[in-house]
Amino acid sequence: MDKLGISIGYLISQIVNFTLLAVILYSLLYKPVLRMLRERQNRIAKSLADVDAARESASKAQQEYERRIAEAQRKAQEIIGQSAQQGEQVAVEIRAEAQRDADAIRERARQEAAEEKARILAEVQNQIASLSVLAAERVLGQSMDDTLQRKLINQSLLELSAAQPRRTAVPGVPNGSQS
Repeated sequence: MDKLGISIGYLISQIVNFTLLAVILYSLLYKPVLRMLRERQNRIAKSLADVDAARESASKAQQEYERRIAEAQRKAQEIIGQSAQQGEQVAVEIRAEAQRDADAIRERARQEAAEEKARILAEVQNQIASLSVLAAERVLGQSMDDTLQRKLINQSLLELSAAQPRRTAVPGVPNGSQS
């Protein structure tokens, strides 16, 4: 081998050096690099799992959000419907109360008109009685006592009311009679 330019001692020392260098590099560099690569691989796998979990959590949160929005819209529609129904009920109650008030006002007006008519009739009867007494005094030429006057007045009023024809109902006049 000397002819080839290879020295056996040198070759053996090179093989020993290479083997020693390979063992040292394997233990000092290769194992830590492999460990570092495994740790990195584990971190990446964990990150991917975290991303998947976050994506799933976001999806669930989105579904919950959409469910709550739908529930809120349903409740809003329900409240609007109830408000409309209550508004209609209040309107009906207001109309009914207004009708009752109008009926009460009409009845009060009828009563007042009847009272006014009775008062006017009483005044007219008193005036007729006074005029009748005056006329009777002038005809008889003397004054009469109160009881005789009242008797004659009442008799005259009864005859007058019996002689009056019945009147027909006139629109706008209470109790269907004319005054």
